[in-house]
Amino acid sequence: EGVGHKNMRAHLDPQVQADPQQEPVNRTIHILGLGAVGKYIAHSLAGLPFPPPVTLLMHRPLMMQQWHDEGAAIHVIKGGEIKTHTNFHIESSADFVREDSRQRFPGFGPNLEHTSEPPNYQIDALIVTTEAFRTVSALTAIRHRLGRSSTIFILNNGLGLAERINEKVFPDYRTRPTYILGNMSHNLESTERHFTLIEKNSGRLECSKFPQVSITRRGNHAPTFTRKDFSWTAPASHLIGTLARTPEFSTVTLGHKSFYESQFQNLAAGAVIGPLSVVFDCTNDLLLYNFSASQAMKLLLREISRVIRSLPELQSLSDLDETFGVKRLEAIVVSRISKSGKNLSAMLQSIRAGNRTDIDYYNGYIERRARELGIDTPRNQMMLHLVRGKSAAKSRELNNYIPFEENC
Repeated sequence: EGVGHKNMRAHLDPQVQADPQQEPVNRTIHILGLGAVGKYIAHSLAGLPFPPPVTLLMHRPLMMQQWHDEGAAIHVIKGGEIKTHTNFHIESSADFVREDSRQRFPGFGPNLEHTSEPPNYQIDALIVTTEAFRTVSALTAIRHRLGRSSTIFILNNGLGLAERINEKVFPDYRTRPTYILGNMSHNLESTERHFTLIEKNSGRLECSKFPQVSITRRGNHAPTFTRKDFSWTAPASHLIGTLARTPEFSTVTLGHKSFYESQFQNLAAGAVIGPLSVVFDCTNDLLLYNFSASQAMKLLLREISRVIRSLPELQSLSDLDETFGVKRLEAIVVSRISKSGKNLSAMLQSIRAGNRTDIDYYNGYIERRARELGIDTPRNQMMLHLVRGKSAAKSRELNNYIPFEENC
C-alpha cells in the first residue's frame, strides 16, 4: 500500500489514463490555509534541495501586510533552534472589498511580486489546511481556478469534508478535481508572530487517494452504473512524491481501507478530547485527572465505538470489534492526551476566540452516520449541542463587548 505499489502504478497504464494525465506536470504547489500546519508544510517544502515553487494563498490585505512586516519568511523553532525559509510567492485568494472605489491597499501594486486582485490562472496542485468549517467557502472563492486536471490534498483529521466539498463546490463529477485525503500527527504550536511556529514533536503524514466517481448509462431506459476509480493520476502521484521526499513529513501512503481505519481512530479521539476540553474548559492533560471527565469519556466512547463498528464500509476489516472496541479507543485517547500535555485543544482555542469549531466533522459525522444506522447516541448529541451552544454564546459575548474606561 506504499507509494511504489499498484495504486501508484496505475497512471503508467494508458488504458486508465484520464485527461489530466496527458498534460505535463506543473511543479508549483499552492497552499490554502495558513495556520500552523499550512505554514509548516510550506516551510518544509522550501527546505528541499530542489524545492518546488510554493505559493501561499491569502484572503485578507492585513495578512499580506503582516507577511511583509515579518520579513516575508516562515520561521520554525525546534529544539531551541530557528530555521528560516524564504522565496515564497503569495497571491490573494479572494477579492478585497473596497468601502470606497478610490481606496488603495498600501504596499500592493503592479511593480511588486503580487497584487491585491486574485489571479485567474489554473491551480494544478493545492494543499488545503483550513479549518473544516471554513473550507467550503475558501474553495468557493477560488473555484474558477480549479478543474478536472487539478489535484486537491485535503488535510483534516475529521470525516465528511470531501463529501461536503462535492455537494457545495464541485457537484458535477465530470469537472471535479482529484482529491487526496490526509492527516498529520505532528505537534505544532503557533506563536504571537504570525509566521513563526514551534514544532514540539515530529509525526507522520498519512495520505490516501479519494475514489473518483463516474456515472454511465448505455441507453435512455438502461440502469445507471457508478464506478469508483482508486487509481492515481500523474499529477496526484507527483504531488505525493514531492511530499514523500520531504524528510520532515515521514509520508506514508495508505490504501483506502487502511487510511480509513486510521482516520476513524483520529475521529474518535477528536470527538472525545475536543468536546470534553470545551465542557470542562481545561488543558488536555487535566481531563485525565478529573473523575467526572474520565467517566464522561468512557460513556461517550461506548456510543462512538458502537457506531463505528456498525458502519457497512468497515465490515470487511479484520479484527473490527477489537480495533474499534471501547478499550482500544480509550487507550488511543489517553495516549494522545498524554502526548499533548498542557496544550489546549483546537476546539477550545476556537471557542475562546469566538469562532466556530470543526465539531460537525467529528461528533456531527458520528451523529449523521448513527441516524443512518438507526442507532441512538444521546451523549454524543448532547456534546454536539453543548459545543455549538458554547460557541454561539462566546461569539455573542465578544461581538457585544464594548470596552469602557472610567474617567478619573
